[in-house]
Amino acid sequence: MMHEIGKTQRGSRATVTAPAPSGKKRGPPAALIDIADTLYRTASTSCSEHRRYADLVERSVADAEQKSARLAVRACDEALDEAADLYEVACLKESNHADDAWWHRANMVWRAAKEFLRHHATSDKMTRGASGQHGRGELLELTIEYKLEASAILRLRHTIDAYREVRPEAGPE
Repeated sequence: MMHEIGKTQRGSRATVTAPAPSGKKRGPPAALIDIADTLYRTASTSCSEHRRYADLVERSVADAEQKSARLAVRACDEALDEAADLYEVACLKESNHADDAWWHRANMVWRAAKEFLRHHATSDKMTRGASGQHGRGELLELTIEYKLEASAILRLRHTIDAYREVRPEAGPE
């Protein structure tokens, strides 16, 4: 469908034909909601892929399938990191939603995502450190970091559920 837009040029009025908008007008608040929904869906996918990978490891499936799941987890975590950064930048530009429940819940998802990603990066770094040779103290630190990471992903899961309560239209889990 096409519509006409009036355009003034040097005092005269010319008509320009442009494509009609495909849906609702998207102003800054709608754009921020879209970014928050993206963060929610990305966090949900990341949690699901981590759960799937953990299940595969627990069942001791073939290495090839575990490798495939690890790659999916890595891709999801990278997407989560990008979505969290995008949300953070968008909030700096548009942050007048203090009365909106979705905004508070999205902030909770953002904080939980950042915490999870931080713990995940730390445990990865510690795991790869010292060429696989860890002393007793390092193993204790690694165990603690793994527990913090597990706690952080559980917190992320809870914030995702809380966001879905106020924004069910954000999409399926």
